[in-house]
Amino acid sequence: MEAPGRAIPTIRGESPRRRTRLARASGSALVAAGLWWVLAGPEKALHPLGGLAVVLAVAASLALPAGRSVGMRLATLPGLAAFFLRASVVGGVDVAWRAIHPRLPIRPGFVHYRCHLLHGPPLTLFMGIVSLLPGTLSVRLEGRLLTVHVLDRESRSVDGLRELERRVAALFPSPRSGQRPEEDA
Repeated sequence: MEAPGRAIPTIRGESPRRRTRLARASGSALVAAGLWWVLAGPEKALHPLGGLAVVLAVAASLALPAGRSVGMRLATLPGLAAFFLRASVVGGVDVAWRAIHPRLPIRPGFVHYRCHLLHGPPLTLFMGIVSLLPGTLSVRLEGRLLTVHVLDRESRSVDGLRELERRVAALFPSPRSGQRPEEDA
């Protein structure tokens, strides 16, 4: 019987802490290598700078303190990705049309949107996606009030923000059991 508070050895005598560091290093190496491959292309995948980038990413992940685990509902990720791709294409076409239109039909301004997502990863992801979508940019967050710069104040941008918020909320389970993030005050 193990004493309380004592680490239980795993296969080959590995402690859970060592296994966690190994998992972080492996994950960082895979992500950094994948990112290098995407950015540099397959023909330069084995370039020495790529190897250096991977080593530095692993060193940074081990040197920095580990954050708490962010639970996500991965089953909702394809829906969020599809929404993002569709909104990116539709927004890109809209921005291009406005740019080449002879009268340049833009009415830039700010939209204030009250967000109900929890602070931390859900809100950060939401604001990042808003800034990546064509024609919108997250400008400021005060409490739960998000200021978004839009190309057309009179467009239905708030509806798009609501839909994006709903999809991001579905990705992150609420820490309060039985309560959806939209219900948080």
